[in-house]
Amino acid sequence: MSCRRQTDDSAVRLFCHLVSALTFFWVYKISQELTWRWGYDPGGIVARVDRRQKLALNEAYQYYLSLDKNHILPELYELVKCLKTVNAALAISNGHFKLTVQLWRRIQQALFDRLITTFPGYVTVMDVQGQQLKPGSRLPSDGVVEFHPDRCRRRDDIFALQVKNLYPATEHHLMKAWQEKKQQRLSADDFPSTECGPDGCFLKPVVLGTEVLDAESQKGRDEAYRNWWDLYWQAYCTGNRHEKVIIYKRMDQLEAVWGSLYY
Repeated sequence: MSCRRQTDDSAVRLFCHLVSALTFFWVYKISQELTWRWGYDPGGIVARVDRRQKLALNEAYQYYLSLDKNHILPELYELVKCLKTVNAALAISNGHFKLTVQLWRRIQQALFDRLITTFPGYVTVMDVQGQQLKPGSRLPSDGVVEFHPDRCRRRDDIFALQVKNLYPATEHHLMKAWQEKKQQRLSADDFPSTECGPDGCFLKPVVLGTEVLDAESQKGRDEAYRNWWDLYWQAYCTGNRHEKVIIYKRMDQLEAVWGSLYY
């Protein structure tokens, strides 16, 4: 009887652990759905990712390839989602997974160029100290251009790139609009299709290493999936509220790059 009772107790404990794990999982899923759909964050603990505004990194890369090969025309919201994903990947690549950063910065550069030269919006220019400059002032090479597209009104719909990282033709036309015309509002008309200036013609930078980019964009999702579930079980096992917040943030950062990972 004693052995049987011990076996029954072990089975009950195992059952309780499974129920607790499943409960934790579904509470996590429901809280995320509430946040993503209606902006509800229980307790205000973690700022969740609105997945409707994200593309997975492999999807973003395929979108870039389609644009680069002129298979599709640029669409504002898809381009914005694509650029946000690449920005998020570059921001966390060292901490969560490894990317060939220099190659992905080329993709970032190309997407930013397509955005600022295609869609209307306004720019602000910051110097190296972070001070906002006035139109008509010199465009510093170590400064940062911030582009605010029209029709994009979210707080994170601001896209920045250093002046020295702009495509040469784009920098030339932007400098003309900023310094000579003293205007902050831009449109495609400010970036004529001609790629020549007074000092000669500009060459569009070529993005090399496509095989590496393709492999990283595909295989990275598998690595992110494993990392996400490792973090999930860490969150389940810890009783420290502060530690849970940090873990949830890391999980959300992964999903900002790779989309939904709880499948």
